[in-house]
Parts: sequence; structure tokens; C-alpha cells
Amino acid sequence: MTQDKTRASDADRDDVAEQIRSAAADGRLGLDELDERLAATYSAKTHGELAHVTQDLAVTALSRSATPAPRTSPLQLRTRSGSLAKTGYWSVPSEIVIECTSGTVKLDFTEATCPHHEVNVSASASSGTVLLVVPFGWGVDMDSVATSSGSIVNRVIGHAEPGAPVIRITGTVKSGTIKARHPRRTFWQWLTRVPRDPRLRRPK
Repeated sequence: MTQDKTRASDADRDDVAEQIRSAAADGRLGLDELDERLAATYSAKTHGELAHVTQDLAVTALSRSATPAPRTSPLQLRTRSGSLAKTGYWSVPSEIVIECTSGTVKLDFTEATCPHHEVNVSASASSGTVLLVVPFGWGVDMDSVATSSGSIVNRVIGHAEPGAPVIRITGTVKSGTIKARHPRRTFWQWLTRVPRDPRLRRPK
């Protein structure tokens, strides 16, 4: 079988790295294999080399567009006056339910792995705030959110890239806020003029 010699992008390598971390998290890979495969992933130059890294895993990151992800139980986050956050590395389910009375709920997808083409988020914000931090390249649809006196803010730029997840938000806002945005730069990134969108970074 001929190996695919088309050049891989940084986004391709990141996708495969997420798949490898997911395999390690559910016990399919040991820590030593995780380190070896991550090193091979970030040194890979072609799609064929990336496919070789994940060829013995059930679902590779490069085949997500062709293989439907299994349905998972909904993630449920509820708060009356406190703060809840889902950040760092986590596996995104296909359905998320958020009830925020007067506190804050934050979902940070920047380091999460998402095997789903579409993530449905049912959110209600009475007087609290629901914040979603979404990687560049993902899509967010807030057209089905209703509000009486609150705010619905979507600062996610453009349409989703081919094969990237789309977050579809439904629900209601009374006097609270539902907001989606891209990650912010750190002070050091701002100082060194690193673009917010990693796709705009110049190759070394």
C-alpha cells in the first residue's frame, strides 16, 4: 500500500496528538508509548507518517470525518450562585446541558479532544454567565438562543473549517449572558506579537 506523501500541517499534527492522548487516557496506550508517539507525531512531515502513528488505534484523528463518533452521556453542569469550569484536557461529549442561575459556568475547549462533528449545548442563564472558549477553526451557532433582557454574544470568527466541530447552542437567557469567544493571548504572546490565531503564525 502506497503511503500518503502529502504534506501535513500543524493542525493535522495537533489532531493526531489529541487522538493519541485520548487513547492513553482510556488505557489503550501506556505512558512510554504516549511519549514515543507524540514525538513521532510532531516530527512527522506527511499524512502517511501520521497515519502510521495511529494505525493500530480504533479511530484515527485523520479519519474522524469518515467515522461517526460513539454517542456519549450528556455532560451536565448546574450552579445557582457558584462557579463551575471545564478546562484543560477533557473529552467533549455530543451533548452538554448547562443551568446557570446567578453564578458562572465556563467551558474551555482549547485543550479538549472532540470526536464529534457537532456538539449540542442546551444552556439557560437566568442572571449568571455562560462562557465558551473555542479554538480557532471551530464553529459556533447561537441562532436558536432566545433572550428577554440578557445578552447573547458570539465572537467566534468565521465558519468552521472542514471536519472541525460545530457547537450548536440552544436555550434561554433572562438577564444573564451567554458568550462564545476565541482564546486570549497571554501577556508574553501579546508582548512578542504572537498572533491570536495559531494558523497565522509564520513558519520557522
